[in-house]
Amino acid sequence: MKVKGFNRVELIVREDQIQDAVRQFNELLGLKLPKPISIQGQPVWSSTDFDGGLEFVAPVDGKGPFATRLAEHGAGQIGPLVWEIEDANAAREWLVARGYRIFFEYDSTQGNAAEASTPVHQLVLDPEQWFGFHVTLMQRGRR
Repeated sequence: MKVKGFNRVELIVREDQIQDAVRQFNELLGLKLPKPISIQGQPVWSSTDFDGGLEFVAPVDGKGPFATRLAEHGAGQIGPLVWEIEDANAAREWLVARGYRIFFEYDSTQGNAAEASTPVHQLVLDPEQWFGFHVTLMQRGRR
């Protein structure tokens, strides 16, 4: 498995805050966070600036693991830490061979048109094996 480097951190905000968070971080930090998009099959809104190293995620209708985190811990939650990898398939084989569990796998090319425009393949690892941290490995670009 080849790790290219750190890609981004995900910040969790409430659904009613994501538009303001995107605007404010773009204005203050010069980021290029786009209009939030829905992620097919997941109860979440997402706005990602890959070059700026930041993604905002907001649970939809108070559902899903991000909503649970906000309910349990309040505002200001840091979500997954994302490292970019060269090949998601090779990484999956490497992880499984060493007993690491993949909690969730996401391929944006299988989602809606907004998702497919930026192809990414993500392997979300089981936090129980990563000292409670939410670690994601991501391949960016066409496979």
